[in-house]
Amino acid sequence: MPKAVTPSRLLRGQNIPLPADTIRIDAVIGWAESTVEVDASALLLGPDGKVGSDADFVFYNQPRSTDGSVRFEGTGGTVSGTHARIVIDLSAVPDHVHAVALVGSIATGNFGALGELTFTILDESGRCLAEYAATDATTEKAFVFGEVYRRAGAWKVRAVGQGWDSGLAGLATDFGVEVDDSDEPAPVGQPEPTSVSTPAQRTPEHEAGSPYRLWSRPRNWNDHELDVPDECLPAIRSLLPSDLPDDRSELTSEVELIPEPFSIRGPWAISVRAQGRTIGYLDAEISQAWAGPLRRIVASGFIPTTSCRISYSEYEGWDATESRAWVQVGLGEACDAIPLNQPPTVAHTIVPRSGIVQVTKEHEHFDVLRAFVPANGHGVLIVTLHESVPDGGRAKPHVEVRVDNQRVGQLTPQMSQRFAPLIQHLGARGLVTACWADITGSAVAAKIRIDSIKANEASAQVLDGPPVTYPQLCPELADPLAYDLSAARALLESRPQVQPVSRPVPIEPPDGSILRFTRGSYTFVAVRRGSNWETTSTGSGGAIEQVMSWTNMGSCARTFDIATGFEPVERHGNASTRQSLAVIRFTVGNHYVAAINVCARGSDEGDWYTTVTDSAAHRLPFGDLTSWPEITQHGQHIQVVSAWTPLG
Repeated sequence: MPKAVTPSRLLRGQNIPLPADTIRIDAVIGWAESTVEVDASALLLGPDGKVGSDADFVFYNQPRSTDGSVRFEGTGGTVSGTHARIVIDLSAVPDHVHAVALVGSIATGNFGALGELTFTILDESGRCLAEYAATDATTEKAFVFGEVYRRAGAWKVRAVGQGWDSGLAGLATDFGVEVDDSDEPAPVGQPEPTSVSTPAQRTPEHEAGSPYRLWSRPRNWNDHELDVPDECLPAIRSLLPSDLPDDRSELTSEVELIPEPFSIRGPWAISVRAQGRTIGYLDAEISQAWAGPLRRIVASGFIPTTSCRISYSEYEGWDATESRAWVQVGLGEACDAIPLNQPPTVAHTIVPRSGIVQVTKEHEHFDVLRAFVPANGHGVLIVTLHESVPDGGRAKPHVEVRVDNQRVGQLTPQMSQRFAPLIQHLGARGLVTACWADITGSAVAAKIRIDSIKANEASAQVLDGPPVTYPQLCPELADPLAYDLSAARALLESRPQVQPVSRPVPIEPPDGSILRFTRGSYTFVAVRRGSNWETTSTGSGGAIEQVMSWTNMGSCARTFDIATGFEPVERHGNASTRQSLAVIRFTVGNHYVAAINVCARGSDEGDWYTTVTDSAAHRLPFGDLTSWPEITQHGQHIQVVSAWTPLG
């Protein structure tokens, strides 16, 4: 029995992959108003987003593509309205075709009057693979319902939901089709400035699983100190270079804020992940406040992200390498994480923030603003900026501010002059200028501020680069636990802990070598005798033993110095031997010994710790602690180390 397929309900801009074994699909567009005729069509698009020729335009007058891979199958009625069907044979679509856009147009009226618009993808057996419902159409006379496209050798489907006021002529022209105005019954007027849309200006695709940057503004650069449990320290260490430049390193990073409802930390747990690794968790006291916006973003198919600053330090403790980390995350307030309104439906780009500018004359538009004032009195918005040149009178040209294409205020004439060149430049590209804004208000009044770069601050990337847009999110729910996160189950599972990485052990130096290293505040010396290393350790209380293999000793310190120069020493000593931490080598009988002067006063004799082990002490005239007179009385071939070289 074939496995049941659960259709994916898409939001505008969302996409899903089609099953790999899908060969043929039916793309069905539907509308509720059965008395209105919608002309369905398909456009076979190349990598530039345009048709190669008019033969790539499939509609009622040209029902098949040249290769037969796309076919218009006509229109039919159902109890719930009318639908048109277009069949796509995915196995036969030519390689030069990167996408098939499924569109509709009407000769009279507009799509806003047709009720709910639907776009459904069925497989060969009639099973529903994906569906999308558009309910926000208004004055459009042509409408792109969705798109079937290739990505990395696989086929995907995306809900588009974008329209043209200029009808099929405007839509087809934008896609590169030559339209004969005399034969085309649909209106062919030029599109309104706010509805211009070409392939280069269409909203970029927002792949499922792509980042959604929080809109909230932190009170300072990074305003939340993260709880970093010890088990997360290896994950943080793995983000840094293998060789730390200093004992303390800092980096800035984008991090993901992922709800972990199945975590042992409880249903409100929110992990902070960098490069897929968990580096900590939001504090329990704020996690519940952040659950709503973060779960809404995840339920919409995206991953919430923000900025983070990490400081990491590492030092040698007595028993092991000790480390600690400080992680600061840019959060702001949870109520400001997502705009109160959806992104504009017209082609637009959101410009970067720069500085707060107060909007004026909001009181004249409170009837509009009232609908956006949240219960807590503050929130963020996506607003658009438009030039306004009054006809006659004393009013000066200015920039008006709109929310959902409704005027809510304006900038002063002086401030408008600083924005106008930017708005004009982007407008020439067919893009409306959009930016961040916040609203503060009550039941009787409201204030709007914007935060945007001015024209002189715009970089080439802003002026001529790809548009910056945000995807549409699913509706906000009062109960954070009510969001459907089932599609993101794998994402929400706790990540395995990163295991500590052992420090690479250098190549073992030859027999007779003397090494110097530190742990904590202590300096040690070790000498190789055969297959083992004898150290200055005088007990087993720490990680350093009297006799160690190279594998054990080589991994217990960050750096080693190897003695590479020696000078002979007279029996009365010299200035070098009197220095604190001076190192000497000598023999006692056939026993090879190294010793270090641990006296900090620089006396004539000093206090010397030696590499003599407890097991060898009964055969020698002194043990691990000795004096200079004893060394000169019993030792031969005494030399002081005059040069050290870091061990690679």
